[in-house]
Amino acid sequence: MRKHLVLLSLGALASCAAPETEMADARPAFPLEHLDTSVHACDDFFQYTAGGWREANPIPETEVRWGEFNKLREANKQRLKELFAEVVAGTFEKGSDEQLIGDLVVSGMDSVARNERGTSELVPFLEAADAVTSLEELFVLMAQHKFYGVSAPVNAYVRTDAKNSKVNALYVGQGGLGLPDRDYYLRDDEESVKLQEAYRAHIETMAELTGSELDAAAIYALEYALAEAMKSRVEMRDADKRYNPMTVSEWQALAPSMPVAAYMAELGLDDRTVVNSAPEFFSRMEAKVANFSLDTWKQYHKWHIINGASGALNDALEVASFEFYQKTLRGKPKMNPRWKRVQGSTGMLGQQVGHLYADRFFPEEHKAEVEQMVEDLRTAFRGRIDQLTWMTDATKEKARKKLDAFTYKIGYPDKWEDISDLEISKDSYFANLKSMSVYFTKKNLAKIDEPVDKSEWGMGAHIVNAYYNPLNNEVVFPAGILQPPFYNPDADAAINYGAIGGVIGHEFSHGFDDQGAKYGPDGNLENWWTDEDKAQFESLTTQLADQYSSYEVLPGVNVNGRLTLGENIADLGGLTLAYYAYQNWKGDKEIEPIDGFTDEQRVFLGWAQVWQSNGRDEYFKNQVTTDPHSPAEFRVSGTVSNMPEFKAAFGCEEGENLKPAGEEITIW
Repeated sequence: MRKHLVLLSLGALASCAAPETEMADARPAFPLEHLDTSVHACDDFFQYTAGGWREANPIPETEVRWGEFNKLREANKQRLKELFAEVVAGTFEKGSDEQLIGDLVVSGMDSVARNERGTSELVPFLEAADAVTSLEELFVLMAQHKFYGVSAPVNAYVRTDAKNSKVNALYVGQGGLGLPDRDYYLRDDEESVKLQEAYRAHIETMAELTGSELDAAAIYALEYALAEAMKSRVEMRDADKRYNPMTVSEWQALAPSMPVAAYMAELGLDDRTVVNSAPEFFSRMEAKVANFSLDTWKQYHKWHIINGASGALNDALEVASFEFYQKTLRGKPKMNPRWKRVQGSTGMLGQQVGHLYADRFFPEEHKAEVEQMVEDLRTAFRGRIDQLTWMTDATKEKARKKLDAFTYKIGYPDKWEDISDLEISKDSYFANLKSMSVYFTKKNLAKIDEPVDKSEWGMGAHIVNAYYNPLNNEVVFPAGILQPPFYNPDADAAINYGAIGGVIGHEFSHGFDDQGAKYGPDGNLENWWTDEDKAQFESLTTQLADQYSSYEVLPGVNVNGRLTLGENIADLGGLTLAYYAYQNWKGDKEIEPIDGFTDEQRVFLGWAQVWQSNGRDEYFKNQVTTDPHSPAEFRVSGTVSNMPEFKAAFGCEEGENLKPAGEEITIW
């Protein structure tokens, strides 16, 4: 593939005063071999910036998607492999992070013991389901098995009260499917019908491997009925409609024949108020599942016991689960090696793993540098709010108040979690996973009505990701993501502002996306908008949703612009903020090009570099159904299509994927 340097037309810069000139360091801007110069940047910025990368980076057999995110995660897995090898080989105090992680890994890697036990550890759970004599008894058993991580139609958990963000509340909602989403059941096209048949065949396979008598057709019919009753993922995005306080008695009245009160009584939570995120599900479920026999319900629960344990027992179950959930549903040709699968099971020990990781691999100076960049993005956001033409001053004042109240966490927690009373041993992988599930479920439920601990982290420090928590009004950037290609201390400022700056701006913008904008500065669900501004905002976000819904990922498979709306708003806001934060950093300096790219162009290259990726067809089909993020292609090309700043940087007069001048969607 032919590569060459691309220069911006410098006509617009010739008249600019340059009181201060700065020579760019001889640091990398963008690997030129990643370019595909057979297309123009203005026509398809994703292909232009990722075409060469995709040619050189085929998807490994063990992956369904392969991109810069994945490569960094893979590097972190190798680092954790080193750390885990050390803790496995050493002797550590009981309850220490090292002992808990090391013994869990040892038990998971002991394939001989796991295969010798086979499915024997599952028998008591299945026998308990066989022994129930009424639906009420079964729902009581579901409550008991909740602590062991068994899926059920009833879902109960504790989180921050959305209308009183200082206190934790008990939430309840919908659940209980074996396929990834309700739409997998409700679609009737030829491909979906084949997947449904494959799922029923998979249930039969797992029943045979565990010596269970399961009627796959009956189980599927019950799950289909639950799917029909469920709210869609798009409906579940609505923060206002997810907040429905009611007593357990009122909840029970929505579905009189479903013994949810007995379920809650078993948890010791029956005499209280809950926040029901999906009351429609329970009222519709009453009619949908009324005719299913107790025997079908028992088989349904046994299936979910088996399915939930499939990765914790012998090789036969683990392989069978891979064949359906990974190979058939997601297109993954080959199973990951055991060490990676076991490493994945340490997720519940995220704080402990993150502690070891941060101590070894996170340079302390990076924390201060990223904190400064967060403040740069905050300043840029304040400037963007000030210049908005569609928002009135009254709402701008409220928006600035929320922005000023944003807090942030960088790298790792100030205080590490103590779980030294958790029981983990080298004896049984299955027992360890169940022990962790019980421990952390109890820990979650114990927070009911307690003050919110805003120092808590939602993910481990080693994770390659970031998040915005609207209930804390905070942005969080773990150490795992603060490395190339996101944050690269050896790259020039423009690249870093486009990459990690874009990610920081993305998370900031989540506080002002179509759902995040419903929360106030203290994290409470409240309306701080005038009616006029809210209508303007909804008009702009509808336009953006329609734009993304027009994108075809595969023939006949489109992005769901409503499902991905929050992420698309955050991408557009994030890259816009990154661009203007860089301009503020640059000031009056005129920065020399690197590799023929101006500094403004490098901001956009920094963003695009993060999203270089390939994906399998099955992955994309699953993504547009279940994932609130758009495919990487549109996170690049869709975002820049709305930015006049991109057109100016690359000298675009027009482009295949760019909005005509004046028709760009500007939200923040």
